[in-house]
Amino acid sequence: MGWLAVFGMGLVLGALGGGGGILTVPILVGLFGMGATEATGASLLVVGLISSVGAIQGFVKKMTDAQAGLLLAIPSTLGALTARVLLVPNIPETFFGITKDKLLLGTFAAIMIIVGIKMLRPAVEAPQVEAGRLKIALFGLMIGLVSGVLGAGGGFLILPVLTLLVGVKLEKAIPTSLMVISLQSLGGFAGELGKPIQWQTLGSVVLVAMVGLVVGLMFRECVPRKALQFSFAGLVFVVAGWMIFRVLS
Repeated sequence: MGWLAVFGMGLVLGALGGGGGILTVPILVGLFGMGATEATGASLLVVGLISSVGAIQGFVKKMTDAQAGLLLAIPSTLGALTARVLLVPNIPETFFGITKDKLLLGTFAAIMIIVGIKMLRPAVEAPQVEAGRLKIALFGLMIGLVSGVLGAGGGFLILPVLTLLVGVKLEKAIPTSLMVISLQSLGGFAGELGKPIQWQTLGSVVLVAMVGLVVGLMFRECVPRKALQFSFAGLVFVVAGWMIFRVLS
């Protein structure tokens, strides 16, 4: 069951070009027995390596805006690393009677619900806003901090920043977003080095997810994107509900 879920996570990433990474933490917690703190760190390695495949594909097809990506990736990578080195270790073990692991899982479930709702809503073209480098860097730092704490790639935050604030066209924003996610996630995982890490489990997870990614890339061409989005949103709501149940139990 665990490996089927990992395959499905890679499948979603390949079919939708993002989003599947948000399933990594629930999979590591629920099916591989990791604690939430360990899973949010381990997830960064999984998401970073898988996203790098899409990023490399973008470079090969010359669809990546590397300059715009680095403008966001540098501060977001710094934010993710800061989160793993300074923020997560200093979160109290209990917070108003809630354990650290339950706090992380509850926050993650809330983020999943927001992502699921966003997937169900019709796309609305928002006006582009001119933003200076400092503002973009601050957004990148914030995204990195959130992603570092929760162990998700943050593509649902990175994509709007690239299109609306940096001015990257959507067709280039998706592979550019994967580049940012890859650099940010692997940079954040560097903060986990020196801690106990289940390398064998993570290596197997990455390998199976990569196979799912390849299949997902083939599905992308023959299955309507809207159908994939609605299916993914339904899955996200189910997983978020399970996480909330786990927090409350």
